[in-house]
Amino acid sequence: MKPGLIELFVGSKKMNASKIIGGFVLLLALPTAAADGETQWSYSGENGPEHWGDLAPEFVACKVGLNQSPIDIVGALDADLPTLELDYTTSTSDVVNTGHTAQVNVQPGNYLKVGGEVFELKQFHLHTPSEHRVNGKPFLMETHYVHANDKSELAVVALLHEEGVPSEPLGRLLPEIPREIAEPAAYDESLLNIPVVHVDRDYYRYNGSLTTPPCSEGVRWYVLKRPSPLSREQQLKYQKLIGDDARGPQPVNARVVIQ
Repeated sequence: MKPGLIELFVGSKKMNASKIIGGFVLLLALPTAAADGETQWSYSGENGPEHWGDLAPEFVACKVGLNQSPIDIVGALDADLPTLELDYTTSTSDVVNTGHTAQVNVQPGNYLKVGGEVFELKQFHLHTPSEHRVNGKPFLMETHYVHANDKSELAVVALLHEEGVPSEPLGRLLPEIPREIAEPAAYDESLLNIPVVHVDRDYYRYNGSLTTPPCSEGVRWYVLKRPSPLSREQQLKYQKLIGDDARGPQPVNARVVIQ
């Protein structure tokens, strides 16, 4: 993803597209060391999710936000939802191990179209175990496909993965993930081959947040109902490389989830 394509505003800070990542602000830091003066955070210990809101003033939404993600999807209400159209025609460009996740950046020209709105795909990344749950059930893994419109508003399509036959696309991706932190490696895969293109498009819809610091709200979530398979061996290989990288479910509060 090229810098300058999209800007996020976090408090008084302006953050460009080169920072968007698995949750989705890229902190190019090891879990044990901060980079470029950025606040370090992790998925366990004193810098883990329960402490994110206390690590920096710009992370306060992680503690006090009322529309946080992920959630446990329970009791979704029936609604006449618009069709979710994924118009993906180009390919990936590179993959980077951020120290928190594996992120695949993509070439321009791929779009999510829903309800008359258009969002361009910027990147996708993996979480294990899944961040979202459905009726209390967690899944082996979850992929977030991160899109943005021309107003820098984010829309994320979440694909859950359950244990089953090996995933050919994830099988090709896993050995390409760099072992070095923040060192992108070229990765060329047609987006027509990625798992989200080949699953049913029924979905749950709710308003939420980034799932990593700064936990900024206003993110539109589309959680696909039909999981995609991957093998336990594939999940364990990813987990060994990255570690557990899932924030637990957050309170739904007054929000309504529709389906």
